[in-house]
Amino acid sequence: SSGPAGFLVVTLPYASFPGCSAFVHKGCRENLASCAKVKMKQPKGSLQAHDTSSLPTVIMRNKSSQPKERPRSAVLLPEEATAVPMFTNRRSQQCVSLSKSVSIQNITGVGNDENMSNTWKFLSHSTDSLNKICKVNESTESLTDEGVGTDMNEGQLMGDFESDSKQLEAESWSRIVDSKFLKQQKKDVVKRQEVIYELMQTELHHIRTLKIMSDVYSRGMMTDLLFEQQMVEKLFPCLDELISIHSQFFQRILERKKESLVEKSERNFLVKRIGDVLVNQFSGENAERLKKTYGKFCGQHNQSVNYFKDLYTKDKRFQAFVKKKMSSSVVRRLGIPECILLVTQRITKYPVLFQRILQCTKDNEVEQEDLAQSLSLVKDVIGAVDSKVASYEKKVRLGEIYTKTDSKSIMRMKSGQMFAKEDLKRKKLVRDGSVFLKSATGRLKEVQAVLLTDILVFLQEKDQKYVFASLDHKSTVISLKKLIVREVAHEEKGLFLISMGVKDPEMVEVHASSKEERNSWIHIIQDTINSL
Repeated sequence: SSGPAGFLVVTLPYASFPGCSAFVHKGCRENLASCAKVKMKQPKGSLQAHDTSSLPTVIMRNKSSQPKERPRSAVLLPEEATAVPMFTNRRSQQCVSLSKSVSIQNITGVGNDENMSNTWKFLSHSTDSLNKICKVNESTESLTDEGVGTDMNEGQLMGDFESDSKQLEAESWSRIVDSKFLKQQKKDVVKRQEVIYELMQTELHHIRTLKIMSDVYSRGMMTDLLFEQQMVEKLFPCLDELISIHSQFFQRILERKKESLVEKSERNFLVKRIGDVLVNQFSGENAERLKKTYGKFCGQHNQSVNYFKDLYTKDKRFQAFVKKKMSSSVVRRLGIPECILLVTQRITKYPVLFQRILQCTKDNEVEQEDLAQSLSLVKDVIGAVDSKVASYEKKVRLGEIYTKTDSKSIMRMKSGQMFAKEDLKRKKLVRDGSVFLKSATGRLKEVQAVLLTDILVFLQEKDQKYVFASLDHKSTVISLKKLIVREVAHEEKGLFLISMGVKDPEMVEVHASSKEERNSWIHIIQDTINSL
């Protein structure tokens, strides 16, 4: 209709309320907060007492006042940084929760058939408009509000996983290809394609876990809780390197899938060669990256989990942060310890998958050779990772022994050299465990045996500290040079340690808890002596 001064007035489907300046879309009336004016007009008799202790405190500002500095900055797109204001009221939570309405049925990971620059795109079309409205930053006080659901990074992840996992949304290869095409394939071919498809899906799931650790937990800890980078890395060591390794591997698999599309079809594919991709991933520089990265990550597994437990127990803000993130539709109750465990287990899943693909591969000698080689290579990588994990754990254990050892304790070796606590730091641990030393009177004393690369040390506990064990005026710090190890006759748990020096030989009798334990000690001491 025609308005004043020639303006055109357009009637929109909005609802207004008498005596109130609020306008709202008819479909959104239920979401509008109760009007303060209406409450003021209510009769006094109709007023009821309410508990306001759980309500948020709203601080009003006039237009001229400067916004209060927040613990972290707003999360904005670069081109919108100057255009979108930073809201501080509770309306932001309503915007954030709207992202829950986006379907997450197919959220399993990331990756697509395009180049890697598109793999981690900032926002998908499905959540773009929502996220532009909701680019706000919450104060850290809102961490205790578990009803918020998802924040901006999680909304971004939802978009990424929603769009990028479309090509692997089917439960199996048989469900994604046409039924007519499926019927044309032999049984062994179908089995092989199913396992290859399982490899694709599980790799996608693995990347999804890594991205949750990175984009939800790690980033959130730094922006919401203002944690230092070092604190985050204690929980998630070498996370960026892991994402890089598996993203590149997954991209190569997707490229092979795309190359395997049947002519004139966008959904029917038959992967005839995958072995060469697997050989490339687990050999050369790629293998060394895997060994180094997984060696460090898996080696720090226990330390990371213990650090998480300590933080979760002592830091209430961290506890609230974790609870909030776990309630997210993207995270789906996947906690930090569970994420860490899943990552450590991933590398152990490859041999089973490769073996199954090999068993289903017929009439293709080149592919069979590549698969057999990849199976051997991945086992070598796992062996190297296990070795690095063992070395790391021994280093940590030696540090614990060093910390517990009394700094005043000192022992003279048979050679006359003095051995003190500080000397432990310059050694490498081979093995430690509880054994018994037998005195001249036949009494057994429980001690801690610490086998280092060139010395065997016996410690006893005193006042919750370790001190060098005492035994009939004999040295309990024994050099492995010129050391002879023998079983004790008629004593299945005993062994002799005979030091052959310049002067008279010195013999120490040691007892283990069982015959098997005794044999194990003899074997490892002898191996350590031989490696000198």
